[in-house]
Amino acid sequence: MERGARLDAQEAALDALLAALGIEAPPAPDARVEALAACAPGYAQYHRIGHKRQAAYRHLTGDRAATRTHYPAVLDALLTDDDPSSPRWLAQALAVAGGSRRLQQELLTALETGDPLRQVCALTAWRWADTPHPDLARHFRTARRAAAERATDPWVRGRLDESASTEGD
Repeated sequence: MERGARLDAQEAALDALLAALGIEAPPAPDARVEALAACAPGYAQYHRIGHKRQAAYRHLTGDRAATRTHYPAVLDALLTDDDPSSPRWLAQALAVAGGSRRLQQELLTALETGDPLRQVCALTAWRWADTPHPDLARHFRTARRAAAERATDPWVRGRLDESASTEGD
């Protein structure tokens, strides 16, 4: 799956979440971002996404009821974020509002039944979903192996491959 398509999906999910929360989060103009974007295609979008994620996180951590109300939209935004570290922000908000067991079950379901991007993002978010419940962790490892075996996209297969990391252990 191409990086541009992944960023587009992530930004669209964050835009939907921010709209549901009633938040406008335009990033302030920044000459450093413009300079980096000139050298690294996609950087401006990556920066915008980070700004939007933080705006959502700040709102959600300040209003647990909003997180519960908009849980599906928050989860959708989480399941489009394939970055190794940034999922911690939305995963934390979901674990606090809905409990770690619920979040881990949602991630397991995404790994088992989601499209390839959601599967990879579920794997990435798993490490941020609090201490794994042993029964879910075992099921997650099994589902990860099955998803990797079914994957036809080399990027997806590589991300889900257990030999590439220890996520889900």
